[in-house]
Amino acid sequence: MRPRNVRRVIVLDGLVLGGLGVVGPPYAVEPPVPWADADQAVRNAPPSAVVLLDPYAGARPGDAFPRLHELLRRFPSTTVVAVLELRPETVGDVTTLLDWGVAEVVDTGPESTPRAIHARLRQAHARPLKRRLERALSGYVGTEARDLLLGAAEVAVEGGGAPELARALKVAPRTLTEKCTRADVPPPRQVQAWMRVLLACMLLDDPGRTAYATAYACGYSTDRSLRRAVGSFLGADATTLRRGGAFVRAARAFNEVLRELREEGRELRHTERTAEREG
Repeated sequence: MRPRNVRRVIVLDGLVLGGLGVVGPPYAVEPPVPWADADQAVRNAPPSAVVLLDPYAGARPGDAFPRLHELLRRFPSTTVVAVLELRPETVGDVTTLLDWGVAEVVDTGPESTPRAIHARLRQAHARPLKRRLERALSGYVGTEARDLLLGAAEVAVEGGGAPELARALKVAPRTLTEKCTRADVPPPRQVQAWMRVLLACMLLDDPGRTAYATAYACGYSTDRSLRRAVGSFLGADATTLRRGGAFVRAARAFNEVLRELREEGRELRHTERTAEREG
């Protein structure tokens, strides 16, 4: 089992590390990987990993980051951080990179200190899953519930469960359960189970990733375990889900669970207010 709270930093060849090499825990910067091996490196990496790259690597005049574009096409769930010098003439490039799904941009200018780089990596953490989740959640999901679920997404990419979510939110387990009830979301263990399924479905949608690679990345012992877990939540096998968009189907099912809990919570609060008035 991979150690938790260690976030691998995969550096693709062509990037000059400089201050990047001294970024401290929880990040572990690895030796550069040739672009020819990028698919394998990303496929075998945990969801908490960050890929650092020079977006201009391998590009010729007029090219629009061909290597990066292909990497994001095959692995859109990967947290990619582009490293480049921010100048007026690169503003358009940065906009393109962010539109394509790059999580963050690190400036190689004079202010690019290890502390600044660390902050960018922290901001990029779990960005693909959080971005997909934010877009998919119903507009009826409240602010407290949304914040709690985004925190659960960050924990999920590191393989954590309910205890880790409580620690991340700096509350006691009992307090976390109360927060979930108040926010009309499932209990903590169920929240993390759903996040694990949503994470798996996001990875299943990657054209460059197999079901086995997805299972390994999400911490399932085998791809059969992954299929069982996804099937129990969504009533469909992984192959069927991939054909129709696994994450969209999972998000739809999760939104339905949240809708039912909102209705139950609304009725319970109405009953409690009525009892207080009559008492």
